[in-house]
Amino acid sequence: MLFCLVLLLPCMVVAQSKANADAAYRAGDYQKALKYYADAQNGGTAVETYYNMGNAHFRMGNYTEAMIAYQRALKLSPANDDILHNIEITSNKTVDRLPVETDVFIVKWYKALVCGLPIDTWAVTALVALALSLICYLLYLFMENVSVRRISFFSSVVLCLLFLFSVLFAYQQRSYLLTHDTGVVTVEMIGVKSSPTQKSGDAFVIHEGTSVTIADADIKGWYSIRLSDGRQGWVPSSSIELI
Repeated sequence: MLFCLVLLLPCMVVAQSKANADAAYRAGDYQKALKYYADAQNGGTAVETYYNMGNAHFRMGNYTEAMIAYQRALKLSPANDDILHNIEITSNKTVDRLPVETDVFIVKWYKALVCGLPIDTWAVTALVALALSLICYLLYLFMENVSVRRISFFSSVVLCLLFLFSVLFAYQQRSYLLTHDTGVVTVEMIGVKSSPTQKSGDAFVIHEGTSVTIADADIKGWYSIRLSDGRQGWVPSSSIELI
């Protein structure tokens, strides 16, 4: 019992921190709410935690921090319309006010499917499906009843497909979460260069809180960025918070 309590203690602490954060948020004490949400986040990067942190920052007028939190929540839940709506509202509060770039329906749907379950859950699903598929195949080989053999064979095929898709989704979700191809500008104003050197002229200027797509990060100290309106250029990597 003591061992079980030790295992459950972190979950209890996280739940209490989230409850305290929600209470502080409802009371309008957003600074305290952020502290409790940060404590709750130590137990895992939950979508709801990032979303609530974004709301708290937005209420305080910290639009850059709000955009970062919302973008991180969106990365974990790509098809969440509430997060997308809040990103659009926050973008309208920035100086640049660029349109929010969204995926086409089929891409959004597929990302929602891949990220619908945690990686560990996909992995467990794959292992269980593989074990059941082997059991069904053995039943197909050794049972004499024709109906049982037929059901066992088709069940084995379906479970094998579930195993393959679960492995695929787990791999793709891991790759997606480890790919930092978006970012948010964290400096008040930055000139976007036409080439990755300080001697290059400014092609245009962007401001704090603007979301960007990272097109190239191979050159040390520089990111090639693309804006939602199609403009491209280079900025120092220190001016961008990766998502």
